[in-house]
Amino acid sequence: MARGEHALTMARASRRAGVSPDTQRRVEEGDPGISIATLCAVGDAVGLDIVVRTYRGRGISLRDSGQLEVAEIVCGVAHRSLNPQLEVKAGDHGEACDLGFFGPSEIIAAEIDRLMTDFQAQYRRNVMKREWLAARHHRPVRLVMVVEDTERNRAALAPHADFLRTALPAGSREVLRAFRTGAAGSGRPALDSSSQATVASLTAMAACCGPSGLGLTD
Repeated sequence: MARGEHALTMARASRRAGVSPDTQRRVEEGDPGISIATLCAVGDAVGLDIVVRTYRGRGISLRDSGQLEVAEIVCGVAHRSLNPQLEVKAGDHGEACDLGFFGPSEIIAAEIDRLMTDFQAQYRRNVMKREWLAARHHRPVRLVMVVEDTERNRAALAPHADFLRTALPAGSREVLRAFRTGAAGSGRPALDSSSQATVASLTAMAACCGPSGLGLTD
């Protein structure tokens, strides 16, 4: 321990840090309620630099963002063999998949992106969740991006049309059929585009992820 290396008693270290002995004890015991400012003061008193690293969290809850309505639409077309679960853990730092369908032999992870603001970032984030789920559950995971069919989303995806067409060629009808029949094993990636009322397609667009991805386009 750093305090011991400097031959400091707890009382002396706390005085150097400007905190009470009780606070010094709480810091050394790893109390999560300690503020960063206090942690830095205690660290500085024993010659330690405190470095804080942040991780992307799970984001807004489905129930708070209006995504729940879209999730209910997708669940409504899914085959009874696909067991839906909302906000499935998909990372070590609070990440969650919006909607997971657990089938007999594989998982469909549906990410509901109602607004496409940065396709590449959203795509990479969803891929990372898919990979985490596959490693955690030791099962194939197919990732579907569910995107509302709006002119704004079409405009956001348009610059990526070549990538979407070549890397993610599966169509909306194929993915809808997989959801409705429970037969997701086509092995072809694509994008699911969902309006508020129905599951629709984005003309000549596709977006999903992973070599075994699944999704919708037309």
